[in-house]
Amino acid sequence: MISIHGLSKYFGSVHALEGIDLEITPGAPTGLVGPNGAGKTTLFSILCGFLRPTSGEVRIFGLPPLAEPLHGRIAILPQDALLARAVPVFRQLTVFAELQGFTRQNARIEAGRVLDLVILRDVANRPPEALSHGMVKRAAIAQAFIGSPDLILLDEPTSGLDPNTAGPIRELIRATGDKRKFVISSHNLADIEDLCQDVVILKQGKVTAHQPISQLVSRSAVLTFTLEKAAPEVTADIMLGVSGVTHAEVLGEDRRRLRVRFEATAEVTVQTQILTALQAAGITFRDMSRGESLEQKVREITR
Repeated sequence: MISIHGLSKYFGSVHALEGIDLEITPGAPTGLVGPNGAGKTTLFSILCGFLRPTSGEVRIFGLPPLAEPLHGRIAILPQDALLARAVPVFRQLTVFAELQGFTRQNARIEAGRVLDLVILRDVANRPPEALSHGMVKRAAIAQAFIGSPDLILLDEPTSGLDPNTAGPIRELIRATGDKRKFVISSHNLADIEDLCQDVVILKQGKVTAHQPISQLVSRSAVLTFTLEKAAPEVTADIMLGVSGVTHAEVLGEDRRRLRVRFEATAEVTVQTQILTALQAAGITFRDMSRGESLEQKVREITR
């Protein structure tokens, strides 16, 4: 579906993207994550034809991004999507639909349909400045669903939304995911973990990982502790002295997080020994979690 080879994008001396090779296949949503400045928005902009690469090749459905046959097949929600002031949201969405080839009458029907998707029909005739930030965000999301795009690129789709609004947006992605491919860029890694099957991790313009989340993130054989006070220097060595422990590290500038990986074949026994070793060393904790989150893994890869 998306095939990228040797992609680089330079802005003067700044290398926003550097030698990216990436294949994104049809199916469940793909996440795109990384720290600020990693190149996520630049990559989206190139996929949509907003920017031209400095070098390399991009193909979407076998065609370059601006190829005529792709018209209407790709939609994007930019991170800071803006709607025109003083123009009712319904009117703006109608114009967007007309630009995609809808007749005037059908464009109005389509504008109403996508407003229903994001639960905004009751404010359709208000201009953006009369709406809350969350409502404007939902109106921008509605724009991405006009027509029948085969690929939708969503940049921070739930940013700025309250939980009662973000939930329906996530449900919308789930409900329509069998009809199209979503690529979702977000700093909300809980959303990525919830919605996506695989994830691409960018760091300083390069792909550092592209894997199914189920393979990237261990659901067992990991214990993470939040300690009552800074861990002693010997903490990791104490943990590595436990039979079955394969890795131990103290995290955070305050040294109050401890992550311990161990062989899954003797999970219960090893966990008991880990707790016993901590107690014997006088290392106390106020919270313990099993497994690891995508957020923890991304921090580990990109730090």
